Amino acid sequence: MYRRHFLTALGGASLAWPRAVAALADRLAGGGAADDEPFWDEVRTHFLIPDDRIYLNNGTLGPSPRVVLDAVMEHQERVAATFPPGVAWDDVKRAVSDIVGGDPDGFVFPRNTTEAMTFAANGIDLLPGDDIVTTDHEHIGGIEPWKAAAQKHRATITVASLPAPAPDRDALLDAVWGAVRADTRAVVVSHMTFTTGTVLPIRALSDRCSSAGILLVVDGAHPPGMLSLDVDEIGGEMYASSPHKWMLAPQGTGLLYLSPAWRERLHPTLASGGWDDLSLGAHRLNHMGTIDESRPVGLLAAADYLAAIGMERIEARVRYLRGYLEEGLRSIDGLSVVTPDAEEMKGGLVSFSIDGVESSALQRHLSRAARVRTRVIAEYEYGWMRLSTHIYNSPAQIDRAVELIGEAARNGIPAE
Repeated sequence: MYRRHFLTALGGASLAWPRAVAALADRLAGGGAADDEPFWDEVRTHFLIPDDRIYLNNGTLGPSPRVVLDAVMEHQERVAATFPPGVAWDDVKRAVSDIVGGDPDGFVFPRNTTEAMTFAANGIDLLPGDDIVTTDHEHIGGIEPWKAAAQKHRATITVASLPAPAPDRDALLDAVWGAVRADTRAVVVSHMTFTTGTVLPIRALSDRCSSAGILLVVDGAHPPGMLSLDVDEIGGEMYASSPHKWMLAPQGTGLLYLSPAWRERLHPTLASGGWDDLSLGAHRLNHMGTIDESRPVGLLAAADYLAAIGMERIEARVRYLRGYLEEGLRSIDGLSVVTPDAEEMKGGLVSFSIDGVESSALQRHLSRAARVRTRVIAEYEYGWMRLSTHIYNSPAQIDRAVELIGEAARNGIPAE
């Protein structure tokens, strides 16, 4: 249920944005089925996306709703007026926990997944000869910090090859575990791959890593804000994410969740006063010097916004729209979807290629023809196009995108 945060500024003046979120929660109290278009039409009005733009790239950056922007600006204006309200860290932690699960005391707030992964890679006791297992579907922001740490400490990286599309969870588990060896110190993999939107069997992998004494670090850039989840139930010692994606928080907001065993053990990458006060637990790693406090305030507003709608409704809507999109794509001759078939192995991302059509050329065509924003997975030379669906999208937008993609598959890309 939505939980109102009663925050007060200097002098007791109430902040405006919590009241705005409360009003939204009241308006959205009823309805919200996955295909309840009037409900989702109301949600769409919360965003600044122009009506003539079809934004299908939430997997890169999620546009913040108006209430989040207002929270950021209100905080910045108070700082500029020399009445800074500060950050209610306990409120931020509880609100994020409402969305992703976990113990509120386990959260650290760097700027993005890359910084969170850097904290993890630099903070463990990596030794010469240690091996780090990862996959050929990792984002550079998730794996490059580990490559840098491996180079510094003379460790090695082993890359497991994942099937695409993956036939089942066992195939994914076998692919990762088959790369583990006697000197494996850590397994670093995505909860959901950015390449195909494939959900890895993290719980099963966590159990195996735990039995073998191997550290499991999860790149969770995508699931928070897209799927209902609990980071404690997922498993692993560390979970890194970017709330500026599916949680619709401002750019410059990240999170790192630490299991209890690592809250006092992880060595800080950024150190300010209190970094060595182990009684602070994970929060000692939030002592990073002067920061832009409007960012965690925006994260708090974003988490409360998602809670006002409800993660069950959000996940159902995201899956409904992705399913609608995927059905349209799969009906196009010459188009191959590389996202798995099984619903439990995917969420709000779908990736594909078209015989004889370069994804980069298709991307330019969609942008010119209907201002459709997409993502090409050029990494690892895959060359796939990736589309994302979120709560501000509509079936009509998807129809238009599928229509243009179908025309390109049949007739090729029109000359510029």
